[in-house]
Amino acid sequence: MPSLHVEVDLEVGGRVQSLKGRAERIPLRNGPSRCRSPTYHPPTVGSSARSAPYPRESSSRLPTVINDTANGREADTITSEHRFTDDPDVLRKLGATLDLWAPVSSGGLPQELVDARERQDWPNVTNALRTVMDGAVTDGVFGRALLQLVRGLPLGRDPLIDRYKAVVSIDYGDWDALRASLADDTIARSELIGMREILLGPINRVGIPAIEKPHEAMLYGSYEFQFSQMLNRFRGWARAMLNFQATDIVFERPDVLAGRHFRYRKLQDAVFLAFAEAQGGNLPTAAALAVEAQRLGDAAEPLRLVAADLEELVTLAMGDDREPMMRFLSHLATPRGSSPLGAWQVLAHEMALLSLASLDTMATCVDVISGIAERMGSPRAQFIASCWRVANDMARQQYDGKHIELPALSAQAAKAGVGLRVLPQLLQAITSRRPVDFAAAEASARNSGQVWAQVTALTWNAALNPTRRVVRWLGTLLQTTGWRRPILVPPHIAGDAALGLASGGVRDTSLIEFASAAGRPNILFEIAVRHVDDTAAPLPSRIAAVEALGTLGTSRASDILARLAKRSDDLGRRARLVSQRRRRTGLSEREVEVVQLAAAGGTNRDIAERLSLSQHTIARHLANARAKLGAANRTEAAMKLEELEGLARD
Repeated sequence: MPSLHVEVDLEVGGRVQSLKGRAERIPLRNGPSRCRSPTYHPPTVGSSARSAPYPRESSSRLPTVINDTANGREADTITSEHRFTDDPDVLRKLGATLDLWAPVSSGGLPQELVDARERQDWPNVTNALRTVMDGAVTDGVFGRALLQLVRGLPLGRDPLIDRYKAVVSIDYGDWDALRASLADDTIARSELIGMREILLGPINRVGIPAIEKPHEAMLYGSYEFQFSQMLNRFRGWARAMLNFQATDIVFERPDVLAGRHFRYRKLQDAVFLAFAEAQGGNLPTAAALAVEAQRLGDAAEPLRLVAADLEELVTLAMGDDREPMMRFLSHLATPRGSSPLGAWQVLAHEMALLSLASLDTMATCVDVISGIAERMGSPRAQFIASCWRVANDMARQQYDGKHIELPALSAQAAKAGVGLRVLPQLLQAITSRRPVDFAAAEASARNSGQVWAQVTALTWNAALNPTRRVVRWLGTLLQTTGWRRPILVPPHIAGDAALGLASGGVRDTSLIEFASAAGRPNILFEIAVRHVDDTAAPLPSRIAAVEALGTLGTSRASDILARLAKRSDDLGRRARLVSQRRRRTGLSEREVEVVQLAAAGGTNRDIAERLSLSQHTIARHLANARAKLGAANRTEAAMKLEELEGLARD
């Protein structure tokens, strides 16, 4: 691969330093994906935005892939007895009882490693570990089963074992074991010290530790920018990682599996950039990266499960209302689940999006990250977990009243870095309902790159006090980021915000979709009418409004369509088509078109490209069509549509 010069600005020890060096280009593949494209299932317009999810078309048994080969290229698939459930009692029990420090079975580990350990044959233990253990990325296909075996090995037998024990001590927050493992000749000792500083750093910390080698800045960035919630820096780091490859260091390090490491890097880079885009950038980009990640790396890597979960969570934010399967959470309960630190990283990255899933799912994940943070003794991890626990409690109370822990969180937030202030400020604003408090939260979110929080703060303000600035900024963010269902915003507030945007002069397809996701038919009707009656509105938005009227099925919507159908322009032609299709099949013209293209084998992405629409718009049309036709999936919808059209022709 060609190399290029890389310059990355990262804050080190409180000041910005420029990291320069040679790196190999690692492009993400942009060609057509053989994986399924993001599939969205928004609520049928006119129903509650929090309606029950559609029946899943996949099996309820989640496959867990285990790799027993040394190079990790071939994998056997087994079926795990652990499966995700939306039963509240089961979820609460899982969150309360899941102990990532508890002993797990060593079944499935390479037999030569287990046998050598039993014989206390340390040279052969070391040789076996070289084939399965990665001292740079410890979470892999063998999960905690392998990490716990390493934790139980004695110190002083081999420098490589000592290195493995030291890095696994960080994964488990076992600071006493780390101290015992840190000798002057420990492999990559400075990395271990830097990681310790990040995990145990105070809540006002915002910069990475001092570095001894250039690659350490890239290592630390993944953790520091998440723990400080500086998502603008995290996004910059994730983009820089695409062009960074410490090849020489990997080949020099005896504790790193070079082949697995380079394959894993492609997967990691795609998933972490997807996290960055989901929280602080563009949702369609995040969804595309999550889809791409599901075919990168080795087949058995748990991070592929994370990518699949992230794809579904992002689609929730883009308008879907079907609860995600949460494969990673199910896998976490198995012996091959991730380490405590790895689990905290994934769930903390997903936490904002998890709030769009069921409150029981969110509460379970909050319990998991809270338990990890407390066990590891990480101040910033504990603070983040506490904030989300309060957020979950407030959501259960319908954001009515003040939470007893909120004053304490606000007091701590006053001393914290700007990224950690965002969620407490947002919760305080939701409690007070004061526009000035939402403005303060939005400013902190903007300064730390937390786009999701910007959208949330502006949505609340657009509902309560739709000033020109609020309307302009929220309208711009909806158009450019793909958000349709804001975090910590109840449906009635989202609906009022949509009205505020429409009253402020916003005319755009994104507003139609935003109003549809809110699940309030009367508001969607009013906004659609404003679009069709506004001759200055862009034509695509007016056509989208006609199609939205076609999904409502109310007499008022039918009257508007009848009036529009008398026109001779594009709007009139679309209204006539919508009305005709509704009479014949009960579907809108666009819904019929989408179902027919889906029946021909088109994915959501293919159909979106052909019709010049967004993927979540395509998914909404498919979901509406399935609901109207009483079909369980797109294949059945196509069959029923063909039957109805045949009857109409007869």
